[in-house]
Amino acid sequence: METTSQQTATPVFTEKDKILFVDDDPINTESFVISFSEEYDVITASSGEEALEIFQQESGISVVLSDQRMDGMSGVELLSSIYAIHPDTVRIIITGYIDVSDIIDAINRGHIYQYVLKPWDIVQLRLILEQATQTWRLTRENQKLADALWEKNRLLQKANEHLRDSEERLRSLSGALIHARENEQKRIALELHDELGQSLAALKLQIRIIEKECDEEQLAEDCRVSSRLQELRSSINEIIENVRHLSKNLSPVIIDDLGLDSAIDHLVQRFSEVFGITCTIHGQPLGALVPADSHVLVYRLLQGALGNSGKHSNAENVELTFQVDPNSISLIVQDDGKGFSKEDVANIPADKRGIGMTVMAERVKMLGGTMGIETAPGEGTRVVFTFPRAEVVTNKTND
Repeated sequence: METTSQQTATPVFTEKDKILFVDDDPINTESFVISFSEEYDVITASSGEEALEIFQQESGISVVLSDQRMDGMSGVELLSSIYAIHPDTVRIIITGYIDVSDIIDAINRGHIYQYVLKPWDIVQLRLILEQATQTWRLTRENQKLADALWEKNRLLQKANEHLRDSEERLRSLSGALIHARENEQKRIALELHDELGQSLAALKLQIRIIEKECDEEQLAEDCRVSSRLQELRSSINEIIENVRHLSKNLSPVIIDDLGLDSAIDHLVQRFSEVFGITCTIHGQPLGALVPADSHVLVYRLLQGALGNSGKHSNAENVELTFQVDPNSISLIVQDDGKGFSKEDVANIPADKRGIGMTVMAERVKMLGGTMGIETAPGEGTRVVFTFPRAEVVTNKTND
């Protein structure tokens, strides 16, 4: 025995569009209901005042058709009021006017979508209603999309604000770390200068005392002791000099003592001595153009860029150029070395990269500026730091 199963399709009910029909003639109203009630959810009113009250109470009305000539409120007045309440509702006027100018005036005053001349033709009116309801649905869908887009933009703006806040907090933290690093280096530099430097000087003095306590005959008899004392004194002098250089590198106290420009001159001289690279400076002095609390940052930028050139570029010449514009200052460090591929550097794993470039980028951000690098294999390297020029305020006293 064969069995068959039949599945009954579940009917899909779609919500009908609501249409408010307004006419004080019951025959016209009945005819409209009979003609369109199967296709639309038809609501009727016999006056403009009644229609306006229904419209305010009933939600989701897509189209309002109103006769123009009615006792009390006219059709144009009703549709104008509906436009003020809900401009997306499609408004259609039914009129017996023959004068085109009167029809256009009515359309303009009521912001009317279309007009229908009496006596209306059911086929034509059906087409008009289909277009009107489709217009209303499209308008509503566009509004939903616009609302969704506005909400997404709002969320995106909020996310961007959080991102900016996070970047600001990160920049503040980076600045605090760099300042803490400078303070710690300054502390270590002072301890090297005061503690280790003084201890070495005391040791050198003790050697001199030993030499004085031994008479010349004793030293002559034991040449080895005299030679060892001289070697020891020479070694101590070398250690003292190394400590002095280390102390200066850790904390450029020369800035406080002689100013930024003298510190830069000393930095360039020391760079040439250590790496054997010719280094020249072009441009006007910076000391008077940079706020005092930013002198160390500018010095460290140049120190870092020169250090990279000395260690990695195999250059013979390095040029420092200071460009001063009315609104900005640019520090340019350019060498004639071997250059490098920025793509290759970008592919180096983060845990194997140095932090020199990152620290320089953070320092120039603390100045409110940017860092740019121009390089290619065999074409040297050009590093540009650009930051806003601060207003230099001078106090003048009257004689």
